Amino acid sequence: MSLISNQSIIQRSLELVSTNMDGETVMMSIEKGEYFGLDSVGSRIWELIENPIEVNKLVELLLEEFEVDRELCEADTFEFLNQLNAKKLLILHQQK
Repeated sequence: MSLISNQSIIQRSLELVSTNMDGETVMMSIEKGEYFGLDSVGSRIWELIENPIEVNKLVELLLEEFEVDRELCEADTFEFLNQLNAKKLLILHQQK
């Protein structure tokens, strides 16, 4: 499994079916037959990674939208992205 860095270009997996229910995202992996639920912040990250985005840019967007300090935002974002990556729900693109 590749490590995610600030310069990583990430995108959500294309094989998941997802829907929004009351501000939270519910996803299903057709391939694995698993369901995943995301809270409102996780749902927003999921929206933002629909297309390839550099992790630095993702953090900047989150800082603009949520009242959180940079250190906590980066730590929580990396934790979430690493969980997605461990479940093979992320695509890591080659860095430029």
